[in-house]
Formats: sequence, structure tokens, C-alpha cells
Amino acid sequence: MDEHLEEIREQSRTKILEGALRLFVRHGYAATSVRMIAEEAGVSQGLLYNYFDGKEGLLRSIFERSMEDVRESFERTSGGETPRDRLERLVFAAFDIVRSKLPFWRLAYQLRMQSDVLGGLEPYVREWPESIRLHLEELLRAIGVASPALEARLLFAAIDGAAQHYAIDPERYPLEEVAGALVRRFLPATAGAPGGLTQEAGS
Repeated sequence: MDEHLEEIREQSRTKILEGALRLFVRHGYAATSVRMIAEEAGVSQGLLYNYFDGKEGLLRSIFERSMEDVRESFERTSGGETPRDRLERLVFAAFDIVRSKLPFWRLAYQLRMQSDVLGGLEPYVREWPESIRLHLEELLRAIGVASPALEARLLFAAIDGAAQHYAIDPERYPLEEVAGALVRRFLPATAGAPGGLTQEAGS
């Protein structure tokens, strides 16, 4: 019986979170009210407050769940035979995450410059990206790329920029082609070769 009740509670929480995400993306975080979210999810405001402490709590929960999805996806890339394999899979995994969780990433990019909203999301908007950058740096160093710290920043910026462009126009943005191009440009042809753009890219 307890398991059944917990399942019902989890279904309600998920329904509320999905409704909040849709409205945050559609109307913006500031313009979305708790009443609107409750109506979108088909629940009472009282029930919503049983699970979340208002919009701020909803937003934190959306980021928590989404970042857990990201962590799980990246962990699945950690079993490659070589650092080159792992780095290639990580690049493609990053874009797969954006594609499969597009509403969340649209919200994340909307909120990026809203410092008043991001204050309560510090672990997600600061600490998590830094951990990904350090992981990229570790893989690039293991591959033998020159200046791995700098190359990791460049690669992370390229992934982030491409993902944002895709989020803006997913129907026309060539995500697979861009992912492949990034792998070719940031992975040297042989271990120990300089990283960064290839001769072809600079021509």
C-alpha cells in the first residue's frame, strides 16, 4: 500500500514538474505563477505546495532532475577503450542530452543571464559545468593534446554554443554534422599531436 501511495505521489510530482517546465519555457519564469502551474498540471495549488515550496522549489527540482540525467548519460561514456573513444562519446552524448531534453535546455539558456533567478541554482550553473570542463581537460591531456586546459575551454565553449544554436532552431540546425566536426577538429590525428583546429579548419 505504501509503495502504491509513493507511486501516486511521484506521478503527481512529475506531472507538476513537467507542467512547470512547459510554462517556464512558454511564458518565462517571471511571468509564470503557481496558479498557472497548478492549472497546467491539473492539480490544486494546495497539492502543489505539499510537494514544492513555490516556483523556486519547482525550478530547483527541474534542474536537479535534469542534471541527474546529464550525469547518468556522461557516466555511460566513461567505459571507452581509450581516452579518444571516451572523448568522442562524451561529445556526442552532450548533444544527445540536449536533443532528448530540449525543453529543459531552452529554459536553461533563457535563464542564463538572469542573475536574480540563478542565485539559488549555483551548483548547477557553476559547479557542474566546471566539473565537465575538468573532465574534458583530463581526457585531452591523456590523449596527448598540447595545452589541454585551454583546449578543454575551447571545446566546452564550442559544445555549449552549438547546443544553444540547436535549442533555438532544432528543425534546421545540423546537430549530428556539428558533433562530428567538433570531434575531428579537437582530436589530433595521432597521440602527441597538437590539439585545437586542424589544418583543414584553419584554411
